[in-house]
Amino acid sequence: MTTEASGELGAACSLRHTAVGRPVPGSLHSVSVSIPDIAAVIGYESGDAATRSRISWGYPRFRTHPYVTRVAGLLAQDGIGPANGLLLTRSARAAGAAATYAGLTPEAVFGRNGLHGVRLPADGPSAARARAYVQHTGSHLSSREAEDILLDAGLIENRQAEAAVEEAPAEAVRAVLAQAYGVRDAADVSLHNSGMNAVAAALAAVSGIQRENGRRRWLQLGWIFFDTMSLLEKRVIDVEHTTVPDPFDLSEIARVADAHAGELAGIIAEVPSNPSLRTPDIPALREIATRAGCALVVDATIATPYNVEVLPYADVVCESLTKYATGSADVLMGAAVVNPASSLGPDLRTELRRHGDEPYHRDTARVAARIRGYAERMDRVNANTLALAACLARHDTVVRGVGWAYDAASRGNYRKVERRPDAPGGLLMVDLKVPLEQVYDRLAVAKGPSFGAEFTMASPQIFIAHYDLLSTPEGRAALRARGLHRDMLRISVGTEEPERIVETFEQALRPL
Repeated sequence: MTTEASGELGAACSLRHTAVGRPVPGSLHSVSVSIPDIAAVIGYESGDAATRSRISWGYPRFRTHPYVTRVAGLLAQDGIGPANGLLLTRSARAAGAAATYAGLTPEAVFGRNGLHGVRLPADGPSAARARAYVQHTGSHLSSREAEDILLDAGLIENRQAEAAVEEAPAEAVRAVLAQAYGVRDAADVSLHNSGMNAVAAALAAVSGIQRENGRRRWLQLGWIFFDTMSLLEKRVIDVEHTTVPDPFDLSEIARVADAHAGELAGIIAEVPSNPSLRTPDIPALREIATRAGCALVVDATIATPYNVEVLPYADVVCESLTKYATGSADVLMGAAVVNPASSLGPDLRTELRRHGDEPYHRDTARVAARIRGYAERMDRVNANTLALAACLARHDTVVRGVGWAYDAASRGNYRKVERRPDAPGGLLMVDLKVPLEQVYDRLAVAKGPSFGAEFTMASPQIFIAHYDLLSTPEGRAALRARGLHRDMLRISVGTEEPERIVETFEQALRPL
């Protein structure tokens, strides 16, 4: 595939309906899949066999890439184990950690010809725990690495052609991020196998450093991204944690932090949070963390370093480069940026690399080609988001409210760290007065998991992230207590012409 054809893939899913099960944007390395109506969403999330047969793709951390499945088949032929019982990881470190978390013996870990993974038992909780570890830490085998293995084995004819930077791609990516975050030394930027791999490495690195001081507890602010919560709640990282339900309640955050000051390792926050898009008071959190003697870790994926300046307040900032940094929705990668002024900085530089997984070189080369357009991409996304937010406000018979960086609850906090005016980022969480189906099914944009692409996307995020809670009265009550419910639509605004984006949503929001 030529560079021009790769661009056409993004255009092919821009502001139009996409058939169910089609990879989005259409690359062999797509990170999303089209699930274009709520019936298909329910079927997919509930495990309906007929629906699953139509949707063979998925976000790579949640659903094994077809190329990775084929590589497992090759290993099975070599006698490593049955293909469906082999969990492939990016590194030996990840394989060993997954086995340990699952309670498996060291003999379950294997390595062959540079590949690593875990032999899973046929059934039982151990297999599920090992898979959960890889999902929550983003330590899966890259589809591009699998592609190269299949090519070397003569099972595919060629690699998918794509724009890539072959010469020193890691240095190129670090240089862009160092400038964006305002650090002088690119060594303060570490690259990881995925955004979650960066977050997991940051939490594990801080935990390891702080454990020497008897600090083993994390403070979580409200509901954040469910995989990040899982690192703490499922003890993927072996720590204790406490949650303050309301990320805006500074007095409660301070009270809890002071109460646990001697044992607090760190505070984890998102700007804004996922899925509620709430922005906590980052400067105030820094003061609380300093008083408690703990670290502050911030995930700035949604806001991006071009819109907010949070590194001066944090010890380390994490970002999924899968999202706005690349915009192509065809590569998983993450970064962690250390604050050089942090007292933990020297140790964090080392520990981040020890606890995370280095990305595959072809993934880095792909990101290096795409990240050059990061700043300009965010300029267009910001302008389009403002235009769409104004459109949604006009449809108050259908739209109850919109959560975003500039909503009434978050605006003041967001502007404390905002680099420039009119820079809200690209995510909107739309609270609908009507059943989600009435808007989602009619909306002519790419629909499925992920966000941050250069083309506009929509997601029934509560279904995708919390389907288990939607399935029971108790779960639905828990969601509502946090301001969430089934009829919420997450919009990731792209770089198309703003008039076209607005008209597309106007059509979906008009009364039936």
